[in-house]
Amino acid sequence: MRKNSPAFLGLLVLLAACRGGDSYRKIRVELPPYSPLHPEEFEQVVFSGFLVAKETEGIDLNQEIAEYLSPEFERKLHFRVAVQPIALESEEIFRKADFWKSLAPGPGRSLYVTGEAAFTRETRKSVLGRARSDFDDPQEQQREIAERALFTLRLHLYLIRSDNGEVLLEREFKETKAYPNAKQKAEFAFHDLAQRIKTKIFPQGLSEERIQERYLLVK
Repeated sequence: MRKNSPAFLGLLVLLAACRGGDSYRKIRVELPPYSPLHPEEFEQVVFSGFLVAKETEGIDLNQEIAEYLSPEFERKLHFRVAVQPIALESEEIFRKADFWKSLAPGPGRSLYVTGEAAFTRETRKSVLGRARSDFDDPQEQQREIAERALFTLRLHLYLIRSDNGEVLLEREFKETKAYPNAKQKAEFAFHDLAQRIKTKIFPQGLSEERIQERYLLVK
């Protein structure tokens, strides 16, 4: 963001004085979002896999993410999509430009969709009070234990150019949902949470908010 020079601020103060007591105050202005992603620059999107920190039993997280998000890149951004998993050893790999450049199959530009992901399940217990009947001992507290399943989906998304290995865009998403059924199926929970993340990624998640400061003359 470009800062106003001292000379410019001095001019504002002088103008305010000449206007018979007018002053100025600083305000924050929200400009239209800017997206660094320009689909016309790329020939295809390549889902190259995610570094999985933890996943719930019975879920192939890489496969589920690719199957869930790739149609959105095709439908909403009009990309040709390919799925080509690669070995990701650590999170440092996302910043190694030479690594991503070496994967480029040819002169055409590809956009790699990759990052880190985790899908976890917890069982939470809570003590619930239960209404007493007229025949219960008033001194006896009626309590019961309730169990629920808590699922969390984390996605640290990177979009990386194939021609120079630059990280074009980086975003983090986290969604959590509790289910009263302690035996809730993981597949169902994943799609619930992935749907929430998907609505954040397209389109606003691929744009950057722009807030700039301006000076407003007031009387």
